[in-house]
Amino acid sequence: MRRGPDAGSKILVIFLLLIGFSMCGYWAIQLSSGFLFLGLGTVRNDSYIAWHVVAEVLTGILALFSAYLVLIRHPTGWRLAMFTCGMLLYTGVNSIGWGLLHDVGFLLLFIISSIGALFGLIYLIGRDEM
Repeated sequence: MRRGPDAGSKILVIFLLLIGFSMCGYWAIQLSSGFLFLGLGTVRNDSYIAWHVVAEVLTGILALFSAYLVLIRHPTGWRLAMFTCGMLLYTGVNSIGWGLLHDVGFLLLFIISSIGALFGLIYLIGRDEM
């Protein structure tokens, strides 16, 4: 008989779903408003922003997919969730610098997502299914 997800798994799934929908939704709104008006050649703050957007959208999509796999207790879900939390931790820490320079309002969200990703990694490292 298959056990249901434990409390830690439920928290991880909720966190990954919130992150996934938030990241994908944010960039969908930005892109629909003409944010990448030159496509891959769009430059913001002396850097090509399109690859950053691709990385964040991929992180959001992987967060949604790994949340689903963890929820159904698929063996690959735990590893994919760990990889996604690592991507999110990198993105969150990287975005903290941007938040300090440009939009302090987003700073709290970046800090929370970084801390959540770190705790997600710590939780996943201790899993027996890994």
